[in-house]
Amino acid sequence: MNESFFHELHKMSREDELRAKLLIRGVKRILDEKKEEKGLKKLLRRRRKSSVQPRAWS
Repeated sequence: MNESFFHELHKMSREDELRAKLLIRGVKRILDEKKEEKGLKKLLRRRRKSSVQPRAWS
C-alpha cells in the first residue's frame, strides 16, 4: 500500500460514503497482493505461534 491511499483515507470524514468505498478497494488490493506473493515470501510473512507456558499467579 502506498502512503497516498492512507493520506486520502485520513482526510475523509467517517460518514463519507466515498471513504467506505475507498477502504473496501484498499482491502481488496491488499488481498490481491497477498494472493500473488511467491511461496517463500508467504512463509516469511507467516508468524510462528508461540507456545503458551502455564505459570503460577503472582
